[in-house]
Amino acid sequence: MEHKDRIYQSDLGEIKKVYQDTKDWAEVLSRAVHSDCDISQEAFIDYVEEVYKTKVKDVKHLQKLTGITHLSGSDGKEAKTEAEAQRFAIKELEEIILACKYSKYSTALRDAIESGAKYKDLLAIKPADYGLPEKWSGHASTDQYSTVLFVISTQFLIYEPQRHRIAPDLRSIADELEAPYSVILEAKIMYDI
Repeated sequence: MEHKDRIYQSDLGEIKKVYQDTKDWAEVLSRAVHSDCDISQEAFIDYVEEVYKTKVKDVKHLQKLTGITHLSGSDGKEAKTEAEAQRFAIKELEEIILACKYSKYSTALRDAIESGAKYKDLLAIKPADYGLPEKWSGHASTDQYSTVLFVISTQFLIYEPQRHRIAPDLRSIADELEAPYSVILEAKIMYDI
């Protein structure tokens, strides 16, 4: 968690600085928000909410707050029309909102594991409580079950090639989490790099 906190604080500081220097959210998005990092996108949404003292409800609300209604590019493509620039903005902002929710949900799972939660406790943490739909895309996991497996895998270094030297064996992980061994084995198979 310390690593996540450092990244979050660093990105939040960069976001604040660019916004305070420019007062332009589109500039913040292009210069300080890393599209490949959920933590960075979480920091962006958190700072928008801090500045306007409100919770971002949806993409239209985020557009109203930030004034970002057009983006000149997306996924390496350049907008050729105004309508395309509007679509790029909506798509980008929707992805940022989803990334923020996903980051908060996966962080809650990580925090729970670090606090001694068992497998049944992890299943009680619902994506809907973080504003996520039943299924989503664009991340290593796409629903509650696969996210629980992903977080277990990362927390216990199941994916590490040399894990036997630095992490407990799979049976010990299953025992610690009071999880079926098959769940831990599936986490290894699903997220083995």
